[in-house]
Amino acid sequence: MLTAPGDVVVPVLGGGSVARVVDGADVGAALGRNLVLLRPDPAALDPWFLAGFLRGTAGNRRASSYASTATRLDVRRLQLPRLPLEQQRTYGERFRALAEFEEALRLAGRLGEQLVRGMYDGLTDGTVEPG
Repeated sequence: MLTAPGDVVVPVLGGGSVARVVDGADVGAALGRNLVLLRPDPAALDPWFLAGFLRGTAGNRRASSYASTATRLDVRRLQLPRLPLEQQRTYGERFRALAEFEEALRLAGRLGEQLVRGMYDGLTDGTVEPG
């Protein structure tokens, strides 16, 4: 199955699952192993609202089963609050902003690591002076 804009992809294995809304480069991607695709009707359910609540830890604990070392999420057991669509969209906007902030933090971390690595290299190969 290929992803479409507004789909929500949820990993079913491992603790701390991270539901993601499909957009941008992810549109048209094939669904990988141990992922569940949810395709909410946008007239009834905001995808960012859905993904945001699926990322909450309380809902995941109730919907998870524990095998010896792996946690398996049963998406059929996940619970969402029943809210009017406009209220869902308000939550959805906040969840989208959090996802964008999280991605910016990840990018900043990667860039910071590259900067530090470059400084080490520069100091050790003489292209950066220690003073």
